[in-house]
Amino acid sequence: FGSSGSVCDNLLECVPLVMLRAGLSFSVALVAGQLHSAPSFPEAFQQWETVNGILQDYQAQSQIEAGANLPHISYHRVRMEDGIRLDTIVINPYPYDQKKTACIVRSPYGPTTENLADIFTLTNGFVAVLQDQRGTFLSGGTFDMWRNATLDVTSTFDWISDQSWSNGEIVTAGASADGIAEAVEVIANPKQLKGQWIMWATADGHRLSFQDGAFRQDLIEGYLDTLSPLTHGSSKNVIEEVKQHEPYSDWWVNLTLCHDPTKPDEDQCKYKNIKWPVLMLAGWWDIFAKTQLEAWAGMAALSDASFRSEHVLIVAPLGHCLIGTPIHPILAAAEAKSLTTSVKLASEFFRGETRGTTRANLGRVNLFVMAGFSGGRKGNYWTSLDAFPAQKPRTLFLQPGTLADAPTPAATTAPFTYNPSDPTPMVGGNNLPFVGALKVCGTADQTERDQRGDVVVFESAKLTEDTAIVGQVTGKIYLSSDAKDTDVVVTLSDVSPGLFGTKVMLVRYGVQRLRWRAGDIQQAPALTPGTVYEVTVDLAHTAYIFPKGHSIRVAVSSASAPFWSANSDTGKAVAAGASPVVAHNVIHMSTEHPSQVVLPVVALSDIPENKNFGSGAIQEAMVV
Repeated sequence: FGSSGSVCDNLLECVPLVMLRAGLSFSVALVAGQLHSAPSFPEAFQQWETVNGILQDYQAQSQIEAGANLPHISYHRVRMEDGIRLDTIVINPYPYDQKKTACIVRSPYGPTTENLADIFTLTNGFVAVLQDQRGTFLSGGTFDMWRNATLDVTSTFDWISDQSWSNGEIVTAGASADGIAEAVEVIANPKQLKGQWIMWATADGHRLSFQDGAFRQDLIEGYLDTLSPLTHGSSKNVIEEVKQHEPYSDWWVNLTLCHDPTKPDEDQCKYKNIKWPVLMLAGWWDIFAKTQLEAWAGMAALSDASFRSEHVLIVAPLGHCLIGTPIHPILAAAEAKSLTTSVKLASEFFRGETRGTTRANLGRVNLFVMAGFSGGRKGNYWTSLDAFPAQKPRTLFLQPGTLADAPTPAATTAPFTYNPSDPTPMVGGNNLPFVGALKVCGTADQTERDQRGDVVVFESAKLTEDTAIVGQVTGKIYLSSDAKDTDVVVTLSDVSPGLFGTKVMLVRYGVQRLRWRAGDIQQAPALTPGTVYEVTVDLAHTAYIFPKGHSIRVAVSSASAPFWSANSDTGKAVAAGASPVVAHNVIHMSTEHPSQVVLPVVALSDIPENKNFGSGAIQEAMVV
């Protein structure tokens, strides 16, 4: 068991404890635990047990019967093209000599998310291949944030194809960093790849790290620091490498499926490589939500034409928020449904059944429609559609203190001062609480934040009807500044009157760092004092119902720290460590400068509840 290529004929001879469930279920975590150093496993990543518990409950319901034959388990040091060897576990179900498809998970986390692969040993009779990524756990090499992992994909997939049990076909599964590895697999474009389940992951490392120019400080620094024990310290060095590569460049190529989707035929865009069905599981409050939904849009439009209609998207409410933070039971139930439904659908996809029984109850686009963060009655259900619904965009124009359906006829301004030494804080959001400084993931009450002097607030009248938005929220802010650079941060919130006081619950938010207002390759010129700039802010996608009687609030500031690094206002790169300067910023509002937020309003009838999603409907309103 401990040497390359050795095989256990009986699992009980290899490990002292095995969890047998439904006749065949076994714990890969226990098996892998014999090969990995448990004391080096960071406590933070044990939070994945929340997901493992849901998946193990699903395994316990598996109808596969094992009989008396437990799987063969073998341990290998697979040689890569450059001579580096990667730790790899193979779990081969009975009959051992029968040709089979392999499901591989390549992970830096070892005996946690690698467990996804053994699910398909249970459901599909596949061989499970669990591989530690380069530079992690017992694998050789140096962790470099997947930038050179394409060669490892080719070497590993070719090795699998050469095994006596392989039928030459490979499917992949992966959550979080493992899902990022799947995006790398698309770039490598191996001939053996026949299907993918990509869960809570990004396909664009640069846009994740520098969202619209702003450095994603809490996530990148917190995650790579926490990952250090698993990478033998290498991930800490990557933090500074990321900061040194603020503009998009070749450094990011192997972390980017498509840098410019408007040029899909160029080599930089790899969506066309996708010639297999993909199941994508995302979360509205997930750390990767923005870039993952951008990847879905590209894949749905630009992948090989023969497979475009076969891909399926499921967007649950939380994603990574499921782990490490208190969860409302309604949202926890929705996440559990998204996971178990995804397993069933992936099992069908991997058998070549893109129109199977699970798929028959779903749409191509399946969205959890959130609502009532403070007690609304409609919402918190699943809808299943062929595409994102048609929108009737509603433009809310910023007027002093209010939001209106038309711009203010008389020119007016709203000045505020931004001090990088005391930046406006982030409250809630798409965070990873168990690795960063931001401990709340998801929505949060913005009342205290909005009362700061460096935040300008605009609020609508009370809504006369339930208002649903599904799709991308955008803002356009006209701003001048006396600094060379600054940020524009826009938040969208639901204001609810209540017996115990008003709550202002975060719905969406976005940023634009002005030195990157013209693109992500070449820095824009420094701001000119007194010049008014039109600043477009992407608040990303959501599916949310504002209840009747609530109000819509938009807040504008120049920071949400440490979610994004506080802008020094000097125009210098993050890595420069420049001494900060105070910026005096001014929001302009008029017919000439119509500052606004555009909501993707949809008819409630166009997002009907799918009561067949998962085990049933979720109708109770969520009260926070």
